[in-house]
Amino acid sequence: MTPSSPRSPAPGVPPNGPSPWLTQARTFVGEIIAATAADAGARAALRSGVGKGLDDVPRMHRIVAPRLPPAVLNDESGQRAFYTVAALIAAYHRPTTTGPGQKPDEVPGTKAEDAESDQLLAADAGASQGVGPTRSTDNADRTQEPVSATEAAQQRRDRFGESLGSTYATAVAAGPRNGIRESAAETRLNLLSKQSTSGVHRHLPATARQLCDRNTPPDWARLLVDLRCWPHERRRVARRWLQDYHRSLNAAALETSRRADDAAHNSHDAEDEASGT
Repeated sequence: MTPSSPRSPAPGVPPNGPSPWLTQARTFVGEIIAATAADAGARAALRSGVGKGLDDVPRMHRIVAPRLPPAVLNDESGQRAFYTVAALIAAYHRPTTTGPGQKPDEVPGTKAEDAESDQLLAADAGASQGVGPTRSTDNADRTQEPVSATEAAQQRRDRFGESLGSTYATAVAAGPRNGIRESAAETRLNLLSKQSTSGVHRHLPATARQLCDRNTPPDWARLLVDLRCWPHERRRVARRWLQDYHRSLNAAALETSRRADDAAHNSHDAEDEASGT
């Protein structure tokens, strides 16, 4: 059976809102996090499935099977995506950890449409230069006021979530002491991008452990959607991870440089004031 596309419209879903797969993933991830927090037995049962296939995880079925969407009931690769993410959450998710731009215990979103994501990334970059997307005011003439870079970034996260590439960029930006070395991040992403469906599932436990150990957990819901896409869109998903990694890392470097310049400028102004010039 051919899996349905995450880009197909669904009744009641606004054109600028999250995709149906994103919505399903958020719901599933939230329920799994809640189940593992409330029930140590459920956590142990889910954790027992790390790195295993569907036929080797009998303890997981009572928790995961009732939560599977109808669309994957005849799609083994789709089911495996749900089981893999549930096992990873149970094994590595820490309730006190936060993902990129994520509040504690907040369920992250997912990214589903490349073109729309690119538009929001461009808008975010423009906002950092003072020329970003706009929002309507309540005035009669419906004038538009700029959306800040922070707001633009949050809109993107709410609508698309953050890919594994973006998460690795966040970990690298934290520095080698608190985060992950750039060479290690690139090696891991390049390795994942070359994997078959079974291969990517096999390598994800080490990936999740690496990120969670550095307090940069994956966006579980976005990862779930990407895993559902992997069997038929592997090259697109892998490309997206690598592009997001390099774009996010470049943006972090530019922001660091901007802050350094601002600090130097403020220091110079303070010296001028102190000298009376």
